[in-house]
Amino acid sequence: MHWVFLILAVVGEVLGTTLMKYVVEEGYLLYGTLIALVMVGLSYLFLSRATLRIPITLANAFWEGVGMVLIALVSLFWLGEQISTTQMAGLVLALIGVAVTNYGHFRQEQQGAA
Repeated sequence: MHWVFLILAVVGEVLGTTLMKYVVEEGYLLYGTLIALVMVGLSYLFLSRATLRIPITLANAFWEGVGMVLIALVSLFWLGEQISTTQMAGLVLALIGVAVTNYGHFRQEQQGAA
């Protein structure tokens, strides 16, 4: 269940950021800001629930890294923004960082169990 909370935290962050951008572009600054505040607040709520079972290092790396990549993809495909090759390389490095952090956590658990 803790991974479900972490995924919901990522979804909340992505939705909040994306809807904020979309609503503000439509001319509704206050509504866009309120949507972002509510969604990011929910995201932190879910993140806090996830960290009851997932170490904060792993949870935060996943939340930030995967969230950043998803927001970039949404901005590219839905909002029509451009992503440069350098930015794409940075997103790939972020995903590698999440994978390395996850692997480090897995190795640490394996050493603790031995």
